[in-house]
Formats: sequence, C-alpha cells, structure tokens
Amino acid sequence: MRLREAFAILLGASASVVRGEGFWDGWQPSLGPAWQWTGLRSSDGGYWLNATEEVLGDVQDLYWNGTSWPSTIQWIGAVINTIVTSAVETFGDALQETNTDEDVSRFQADIQKYFTQIEAYYGSEDTIQIFGAAYDDAQWVVLEWLEVIKLMKNYQPYLGPTTDSSVLARFAHRAHVFYNIVQNHFDTSTCGGGITWNPALLPYKNAITNELFISSSIGMYLYFPGDNDTDPYPAPNYITQTGKILPELQYVTAYDMTFLNNAVQEYQWFKGQNFTNSQGLIVDGFHISAGQTSCDERNEMVYTYNQGVLLSGLRGLWEATGDASYLTDGYGYISTAIEATGWNAENDTTANEWAGLGRNGIMEDYCDSHGDCSQDATIFKGVYFHHLSLFCEPLPEQTALIPGVTYIAPAELAAQHRSQCSSYRAWIEHNAHAALSSRDTSYRIGQWWGASFFDALVQAETPRPVTVPLNSTDYRNKPWVLTGSPWTCTDAVSCATYEQSTPSSDDSITVHRRNELQDRQANVNVQKTTVETQAQGLAVVDAAAKFLMR
Repeated sequence: MRLREAFAILLGASASVVRGEGFWDGWQPSLGPAWQWTGLRSSDGGYWLNATEEVLGDVQDLYWNGTSWPSTIQWIGAVINTIVTSAVETFGDALQETNTDEDVSRFQADIQKYFTQIEAYYGSEDTIQIFGAAYDDAQWVVLEWLEVIKLMKNYQPYLGPTTDSSVLARFAHRAHVFYNIVQNHFDTSTCGGGITWNPALLPYKNAITNELFISSSIGMYLYFPGDNDTDPYPAPNYITQTGKILPELQYVTAYDMTFLNNAVQEYQWFKGQNFTNSQGLIVDGFHISAGQTSCDERNEMVYTYNQGVLLSGLRGLWEATGDASYLTDGYGYISTAIEATGWNAENDTTANEWAGLGRNGIMEDYCDSHGDCSQDATIFKGVYFHHLSLFCEPLPEQTALIPGVTYIAPAELAAQHRSQCSSYRAWIEHNAHAALSSRDTSYRIGQWWGASFFDALVQAETPRPVTVPLNSTDYRNKPWVLTGSPWTCTDAVSCATYEQSTPSSDDSITVHRRNELQDRQANVNVQKTTVETQAQGLAVVDAAAKFLMR
C-alpha cells in the first residue's frame, strides 16, 4: 500500500494520483479565483503525503550519490538535509496515526531508509569549508543537526537498531561546534547590537544572519541535549588543512540559559532595528557609513527566505517564555508574506501584477522569472516553507516541566494558534500545486513555480518584467558586487570567488535566457532544475502534508 493510500484512509479521503496531472486544467471560473485555487482534493491528506514521498524519492534518486548531493554547495547541503529530515518526521507523524501491519511496515521502511542517508551525510559533510565561511553558513549546520536530534527524540522506536546515544552525541557535538562560531559575535559597538554577516567584508548586519541567531539560539536551548566533548575542531584533519589551532570548547549542559538569553537579546535588537519596509516585508540588511557606528544605510532588497527563518525562532521563544507576543509577531510576518504574493487580489489583473514577493498567489524571488537565480537563491523558498511549518506546529496544551524550561498553552491560546495556522493552509496548497506543476518530464521541480500559471491560465499575457526595489543591491544573485564599495572584500580567497562570478560585458547567454523566459510558451521548457529546486519543492509539498495532518 502506498503512503498516500494509508493516509487517505486515515482522513476518510480518496487516494489520488500526483504524477502527470495538469493541476491548473481543473480550474473553472465557477470554482473561484484562479489565484486562490487549491484543487479538487484540498481535503485529501493522501494526496499530499504521497506527493511528499514522491518528491523526496526524486530528490534522492536524481541527485543523491550515497553520501551527499555533490552538485550543491555546503550551506545548501545543510538546508537540504534539514528538509529531508523534516519529511521523515512527517512519515513518523503518519505512522503514529495508523495501526495496520502493512501500513506500519511501509512507513517504518521509509523512515529507516532516509535516516540511514541522514547518518551518511553526517560523515561526508564538508565541515572544514563551511566552518570558515560567513556567520550565516555556520548556523544552517546548527539548525540541521538540531532537526535531526528532534527526529531522534520523537521517533526513536522507528529509526532502527543503530541509533544509540553515541549517535545522538555526535550530532549534538557538531551543533555545538558550529554554534560556538557565532555565539560571542553579538556586537554592540555598531548598530547597538546584531551580528555581522561576513568577516571577510566591511560590516554588514543582514537579516538572515541575525534571524538565524534567534532560531539557532532558541533551538539550542530547547533541543540541545548537552555536550561534554571539548574538541573544537569540525573535522580531525582541520589543523593539517588550515594550520590553525583552536581553544577547547566549554562543556555545555542542556537548557543552558545562555542560549535563551542570546535569543531574547537578539530578537529585541532585530525588532528595534527597523528591518521592515513599507509593506512589512523584511529587507536584507544594513551598511554602516564611514565614521559612523549606527546602521544608517539600508539595503532594500527582499528575499523569500528572509521572511521565514525568523518564524521558527519566534515559536521557540514562546515555548521557552510563555510570552504570546512572539506568536502575535509571527502571525504578522506570515500575513505580510502571503499578502505580498497577490493572494488577496481583487481581480485577475491585479493578481498578475508583482505584489512584492510574487504574484497570482504564488511565492517568487525576483530572479525566478528572469531565470538568473544564483545557486544560493534556488533554495530560498524551501527555507521559507520549512520554517513556516515549524512555527505552526500545534502548541502543547498541558504544562510540561523540564530543567530550565516551562511551557504551557492555555486551551484558548492553543485553539487560536490552530485556527490562525489553519487559515494559511489553502495558500500553502496553492503554492505546493504550483511547485508540482513546474516539473519536467523527469519529474524535476523547477525554480519558477509561477511559470505554469501563466502558461495555463493567463494565455495571451506574458509576465511583466520584475525590477528589484529602489535602493537595493541583489548581491545574492550578483555576488561580484561584493568586491567593491560599500562591501569591500578583504579576504583574498573570498574575493577571487566573487570576481570569478563577474559576468562579461556582453552577457549574451543571460540575455538570451531572459528572453526565452519572457516567452509564455517557453516558460516550463527552460526552467532551471537542480537538487536545490527539487529540495525547495519538497519543503512546500511537505508543508502541505503537515498542515493537513494538523
């Protein structure tokens, strides 16, 4: 029995086929606005669980070499491993809801298969490279292994006989090593606080690094089991490769208050720093003018992942403090992001217009429709939907006491959270369907989820060119800008990397690709399909499955 069939029985819904279906073909005007279309099976849990299994299988079948995804870069590898782990947790949730031998066997086989691959990635992860990278890169590794630790704690009976305490200890130590990189870099000498993005550049305090510090800090407080291994090195051959000797790590226990204090302090600074634009979207970050100590030059660039990472941190802060204002702030950020995709447009004309973070109810980064996203940007939407899922996990409705942590959700608050998060489900399903509709004949999910909407429904109209906001620098997709003012790269290796990415004066390939993507009939055919685009598709499909189970 397929996973989709087992879950369909659970919810009393009919099983459905995912592959090869033309989702937008099912829409008719009588069914409501096309930009809010969630399909004929929006209540069919089997559909989304099956989609999660299929997309995860395709990620591994197409790109996994037995120990890693060799075509990606290291920080994205950590994100992909996190998304894979989250999907395995979805199978664990479904397993706990079924009681037939056949279903149990199926779910457990998938869980053990993918957990074995997660363990394999631990051994192949290029920790030395990412250890010396920017401060945001290190924190993706922290969140990666904290997610695996959560999986082990919640689903230990299903993981197989090799998952003893020594495995958990190895994962915890890696999280500790990488958190140690950033934990003392909250700097009040400039901008009153925050962490600088990249030590190889002039100070730039950006959203993602500081959002990650909130989420990694509160994650360490809530889920880190402690670590008494004082070895500070990310790999045994670190000294040989780098020539650097590091001080020993300090022993850290579970629920160390330093982690909570870091998260609280960081969010207080972030919220007071004015990271949001007139729409309420989180902009990228702040430069500091020569001779100044305040963050006085704001980069207005908007990326999808900047809207999401903060959410898991806010959820964790509520769980550690009981302060419901953290949840309220999270609802506000989510509503802003949904609104900025055109989800609440009044008519098809306004729905087709760029709304700040997409159009036609579908999330987009600025680079998606141009076809010139960097490797970094091809995972951004996946990051968003993963952290949205974490934020919307049901609140515990009884008091739970553990050393250093007290959390309780009064019934009224738990119901409010459940209701608020349920209101996002239709939008998530709309985006999940859009991602699936971007697949090619090999079932590889594309980067621009909105392409098929234009192909199927907009018909005569080609998408209008999207331009980045005023006073913004899109350094994530144009990394060569980092070699000049106001960034001024000072590290020879990093500078060489950025310079190598500089386009020629006659960038005919990029121009040709953009022209193709503006041709409605060519949209799906020229989609960028990589392990990153497949993984971010997995994240949104997995979110749809999770939200329906809840």
